[in-house]
Amino acid sequence: MPTSQLEEAQHADAVAEPACDVISFTKATGLLSQVYSDGGRGPILMTSYNSRSSSEPIAAMVFNSAVPHWEDLDLGTPNEAFGGPGVGAGGTLSNSVPLGNILVIQNFIDWGLTPNDDDVKGNITFDFKNVGTITATSLTVIDVETASEQEVGTVNMYTAKGGTLLGSATFPDTGADGVGIVDLKNTAGVGYIEVVLDGSIGIDNLAFCVTPPTTSRCTYTIGYWKNHSERWPVASLQIGATTYTKAQLLTVLNTPVRGNGLISLAHQLIAAKLNIANGSSGTVVQADVAAADALIGSKNLFTGSLAPNQTSGLVGKLDSYNNGIIGPGHCN
Repeated sequence: MPTSQLEEAQHADAVAEPACDVISFTKATGLLSQVYSDGGRGPILMTSYNSRSSSEPIAAMVFNSAVPHWEDLDLGTPNEAFGGPGVGAGGTLSNSVPLGNILVIQNFIDWGLTPNDDDVKGNITFDFKNVGTITATSLTVIDVETASEQEVGTVNMYTAKGGTLLGSATFPDTGADGVGIVDLKNTAGVGYIEVVLDGSIGIDNLAFCVTPPTTSRCTYTIGYWKNHSERWPVASLQIGATTYTKAQLLTVLNTPVRGNGLISLAHQLIAAKLNIANGSSGTVVQADVAAADALIGSKNLFTGSLAPNQTSGLVGKLDSYNNGIIGPGHCN
């Protein structure tokens, strides 16, 4: 087999592509009882509820943020400061990108407008049983006015409908027409997500990655992950006590060590976590990964430092794992 074909065959066995996906509601319309991801996964079954209109069986409704009506200008994107239709001071901070279709809980009582999310309280759920378990990444939220309007929201992640709660995350206060990101902490093993909303709030871009198969895959080195960013199985990683984006992690991987033990440890830890997220068994370095995170703690990878003699043991162990000396073996 030619070298290029051999590499592709090895890659096909090592990486599930595309690994990550998003539900952006781009092609959805009206009231929703199911939705497909942008990558075509689904149907992802939905339930929704508005406590003010309990007789309505479905309350989740698509809202076109590009043409908001007069009552919901604070759901427009982008904000007027960036040439869009959105009105509200919070939007000047983060609402600079058109989101198109977003999702709201419909108010069936007031104004007679459709869609209209004014003064509602309820929930929206997403059941991934037709997709398989996922790693939940993030959710975009719009117009969460916590300080001024006492509007709040929460994302609850479960193993399945009626299953074990894996974690929760609260909405940030975006201000009027502001846009924020709810970090779902790369929570793995998720099969069911509940979004609880109290107030006039929109949601969008529920991002997730497909959980890799349980069979262990081979491992890749730092150099592979640094030069094949398109094949990363996650969009962010927690290193120490801090979550870094993919772009930030690539910057770290391209930062010379120059005697800084923190950087050499971060290089190996990032690669190890990417290998594990990609489906490689991390049992042999599980304790080392935890020890590396604990040692890094709250240190910032861009400004902090550690002495090489503090990190050399863990660097060596993680390097052996990434190079296949220990663990499931290296991808040739």
